[in-house]
Amino acid sequence: MAKTKVTTRKFYVVDLVRYKPVTKYLKIDPTRVDIQIDVTTKGLLSASEVPSAAMERLEKAAREALDGYEKTIGSEVARLETKIQGMIDSGDTKQIEAAEKLIQGVNASVKNGLDSAEGAALKAVDERLKKEIQGDKNLKEAQVKLGFKIAVGVVSVTTNLTTLVASHGADVHAYYSIAKTCYEVGQEIYDYNKGEVKLRKELDEAIKAFIDLRGNTIMQAAARQMVDTSGLSISKPVEALKEIVGRVQKAGAEALKGRDAKAVLVEVMDFTVKAIKSQMADVEKARTAYRNHIVKTRKKVDSLSTDADKLINAMKAATTLKDGVKIGAKAMQVKIQVTAMAKKLEEREKYLDEMQDLMKGNGLTIDDRTALQKIKEFDIATILSEGKTLLDAAMEVKNLIEAFV
Repeated sequence: MAKTKVTTRKFYVVDLVRYKPVTKYLKIDPTRVDIQIDVTTKGLLSASEVPSAAMERLEKAAREALDGYEKTIGSEVARLETKIQGMIDSGDTKQIEAAEKLIQGVNASVKNGLDSAEGAALKAVDERLKKEIQGDKNLKEAQVKLGFKIAVGVVSVTTNLTTLVASHGADVHAYYSIAKTCYEVGQEIYDYNKGEVKLRKELDEAIKAFIDLRGNTIMQAAARQMVDTSGLSISKPVEALKEIVGRVQKAGAEALKGRDAKAVLVEVMDFTVKAIKSQMADVEKARTAYRNHIVKTRKKVDSLSTDADKLINAMKAATTLKDGVKIGAKAMQVKIQVTAMAKKLEEREKYLDEMQDLMKGNGLTIDDRTALQKIKEFDIATILSEGKTLLDAAMEVKNLIEAFV
């Protein structure tokens, strides 16, 4: 009895219509095709496996057969696109039903094409196998089987036809999509910045706690040197430390204990820095957390600015769209609020940079009065209030366009 062997090759076409026609109103959904070629060979003693190069040629034949259907579907969609364009340009709403029937017809055509694609591919592979047999006696009695699995795509309208005809071709759905995105990003910015109040408070408290600890540490350093602390001002740390050294010198040899002024200053500085170091880390942690929040907010605001620009430009071009001028003006309000928000973020970044600079030099260059004044200015207005105004403006634009959808 003859032995048989099956050589299998699996491949797929990610999308049958890869090169889609340029259309404004219609879209072709992706249509994946999974294919399996099984070639059965026979032999008296044993059956040989089909060479991989031959299987590649069979695959190529199947793919070429499918390419023809890609062109058929693409040309059918292009034809329908032209017809729908004519209906929209006429402004006749009665033609909508005819357009819908056309779409149903082209979908039937696409489905029929896909149904016959398997037969065409099988025929192409079979013909290719016959050519392979001529050069390989082992394939003389070979048989081919083709397995097809097609994820059927359909042709659909990108927007509502009623809206398209009523607005004389203005793609209101496209405008609404941008406006909806603006609103969603605005909502995201507002919700996200609810946490800004907490982060700002944590940063303020960390700086104030640092100032308090540093002041107490400087007084402790003075006490360690056994000098009078009355009238010692700790609002400017470096000056206070120098004052301590000066008082030690004035106290005479007993207070100096064989040290010179430089050695006393090093000792006082070392004690102070070690004591406040952990608190400095807390300030930097809070500052970094707030900075990251600002960076993320700025990215969202930049995204909103881009969408607002798109909408403004679209409204300028949509000369026939009712209330297009009003929508454009509202979109400009969004842009104005975006600018205001961006300015507020710049102020926050400037504050963070100043706090970082003030923390340099082991935090001893910071002036208490300067830091506390900056914290007070920082707390005057929150990003959240700006975000609410921005959200309101984005919602107005969305509501205006929503009326046309």
